[in-house]
Amino acid sequence: MTIPLKKGQIRDIRIDDLAFGGRGVGRVEGFVVLVDGGVPGDTVRARVDRVRGSYAEGRTLELVAPSSDRVDARCEHFGTCGGCRWQNLPYEVQLAYKQRQVVEALRRIGGFADPVVEQPLPSPDQYFYRNKMEFSFGTDATGRLMLGLHPASSFKDVFDLNRCHLQSDASNALVKDIREGCAAAGLLAYDVTAHTGFLRYLTIREGKFTNETMVNIVTGDGKEQDEAWTVALKDLAGRIASGHPHVRSFIRSVNATRSTVAFGQREDILWGVASIREVILGRTFEITSNSFFQTNSRQAERLYGTVLDFAALTSEDRVLDLYSGTGAIAILAAAQAGEVRAVESLAESVRNAERNAALNAAGNVFFICAEVRRALTAMARDRRPPTVVIVNPPRAGLNAAVIRGIQRLRPRRLVYVSCNPTTLARDLKQMCEREYVVDRIQPVDMFPHTWHIECVARVELSPTAGAGQGDGPAAA
Repeated sequence: MTIPLKKGQIRDIRIDDLAFGGRGVGRVEGFVVLVDGGVPGDTVRARVDRVRGSYAEGRTLELVAPSSDRVDARCEHFGTCGGCRWQNLPYEVQLAYKQRQVVEALRRIGGFADPVVEQPLPSPDQYFYRNKMEFSFGTDATGRLMLGLHPASSFKDVFDLNRCHLQSDASNALVKDIREGCAAAGLLAYDVTAHTGFLRYLTIREGKFTNETMVNIVTGDGKEQDEAWTVALKDLAGRIASGHPHVRSFIRSVNATRSTVAFGQREDILWGVASIREVILGRTFEITSNSFFQTNSRQAERLYGTVLDFAALTSEDRVLDLYSGTGAIAILAAAQAGEVRAVESLAESVRNAERNAALNAAGNVFFICAEVRRALTAMARDRRPPTVVIVNPPRAGLNAAVIRGIQRLRPRRLVYVSCNPTTLARDLKQMCEREYVVDRIQPVDMFPHTWHIECVARVELSPTAGAGQGDGPAAA
């Protein structure tokens, strides 16, 4: 096929679809172009930035004719900020495209001819739903301290945040007061090129149901004048807590490496306590600065409720929860199952999970600190294998060896929680090569105005597979 486009060329392009990743899809003489800033129904004037073998990539320079689906974005930072790229689409349209992307992934990658994917569960809150946000410190051309988010065009740059519509207004007020307080104290932003300065990141975590807030400022080691800067930061922590009564914890994390990550190798509690709490489905969970916790608390209740519904547990069930994090799913499942074993490789997460189990008097859940693949190998000799397996892996999905390990255990049911439809489709294809079949797939929208979609899939041992080591299909 002759490629009709060249890098740097400007063309008017009709957008007719949305790709996984959020970009608009158009065509020039049948050749696919992925366009930043375009929504289906738009005609945009776009510049071609890259040309690859089967498609090109470009960005919108001008909106020639808007789609009838377009709405005005609510946030003043829309178009500059790298997040919330679908804020200019009605929410119901967002959900329709998310469902379609799950279906297409299952067809194209998983090889499922006619996958049945239920309507996505909408988020109860379309705005101000996040319980965790990360911000970056920076400096403008005049040397003024900045605190905000990264523009879509550059991860190295920072723009001052006025109001984000994903976090609460109480958190927006915290960002403003911390920026002003740090500037007044003469604290310097960390320079990622020279590796000098002090302030790197700010993370705000909220308990949406408890009204408890944690502030975590990530700094460099501050070798230039660490003692003076630390004293100034501790003084700021006290003043922030006094002006914001919902702040329960103010922490300084020290990242002395050159890695651009918003957590550190050590922590100092500058004010308050080391953790906050959140309540999900009647259970209380402790959240520390580095804990993994679903960032949409209200929708997490629907997500975990779907997991429990799909698991259909009884007091006779033995549950294996893989990639268990700080124990939310394991503890919720323990209230319905006879026994839960949970596997997590991060020691800090396991310690948090054990505290959460004690907090909720979940005496029938046992946490194992191990790499999942090795844990499955050890469990292959278990005389009482799990009847139900629940997995909640990172975006990369399941290792092929992990899937084989689950298959060797032959649970009657697998419940797979996924934040990436493409790896979910790949993994379900391998899981269902023999003995297992996909029963239900329920998308759950945890992140309105973005292209991200969470899914819960239920996989059943086929009735024709024969009895397994455990209860087998008869218990399904």
